[in-house]
Amino acid sequence: GRGAVPAKAALARLAARIGAPLATTLKAKSLFRGEAYDLGVFGTLSTPAAGDEIARSDLVIAVGAGLNRFTTGRGGYLEGKRVIQINDDPRQIARLAPADAALAADPGLAVEAIMRWLDEAEIPSSRATDDIDPAALRAPHAVEPLSPREGCVELTAALMRLNGAIPENRVFVSDGGRFMGAAWVRMDIAGPENFLLPINTGSIGLGMGHAIGAAIARPDQPTMLVTGDGGFMMGGLNEFAAAVREKLDLIVIVCNDNAYGAEYVQLVDRQMDPALSLFDWPSLARVAEAMGGTGVQVTEAAHLDAAERAIAARSGPLLIELMLDPAAVPRLQI
Repeated sequence: GRGAVPAKAALARLAARIGAPLATTLKAKSLFRGEAYDLGVFGTLSTPAAGDEIARSDLVIAVGAGLNRFTTGRGGYLEGKRVIQINDDPRQIARLAPADAALAADPGLAVEAIMRWLDEAEIPSSRATDDIDPAALRAPHAVEPLSPREGCVELTAALMRLNGAIPENRVFVSDGGRFMGAAWVRMDIAGPENFLLPINTGSIGLGMGHAIGAAIARPDQPTMLVTGDGGFMMGGLNEFAAAVREKLDLIVIVCNDNAYGAEYVQLVDRQMDPALSLFDWPSLARVAEAMGGTGVQVTEAAHLDAAERAIAARSGPLLIELMLDPAAVPRLQI
């Protein structure tokens, strides 16, 4: 988890010592990027290959992780497994999920001590990673086949294109909304220190403020905010002017389905008219231009070429508006 970030090197050595794959919570996304047996995110956002490895494990060593219901898959990912939980805050141990053994300690020191005891007892490696194909762990998440209406793009494919166009050293800030799952698993970051998740009790509209703060704190790196149209209209529209005034290196991707997506889904699932959740916003890309920034509206895949060119040529805040069909946005799987 995020609390294990300072112990990254020790954890990688422990994994190699005992023959175990590595995984992180969402907040510690990309902590083990580059390690051969990195499963990525542990829990409801796991890839199919990672899910298979988690399923066949019999022990989970959770370091600096709260083990919330999303990490544990509402308990299913820990079922039938022994759990060792290490945390420097004893109040967090077994607070959200049961632990068979607990260590209230500095994560790095605890991991080093465990390795020393393993060596002194001459306990061999489990060699569990011998049966893992590292290449298989890189397999992408499955894509739900959805066909948007004319004038809209498919969210997953659009995010993957933009992921490859935005410099890798970016800071990724995620607002809340139905788009979150697709963005979290497909937008890469160099490490957890480059990932901000300003979501509190499911709220939306908090992303822009955090993105402006990140862009000011890290002027040598681009900041990427992924937000929805509802969240942007709540807390992003007025603040975009501040980003323009400060000439921030900020790339805002607005996933615009002209709806409050969570409410849209609830109404549709109950076979009710979703009209109350739908909106007819003005073009947010044009509004960004009116404020002095750069805007690109994407209504078809070919328009992503213009978005890529705008990313390469940016000299201040850039807003990329992905026009989405509310009936063809992937379900939020978390």
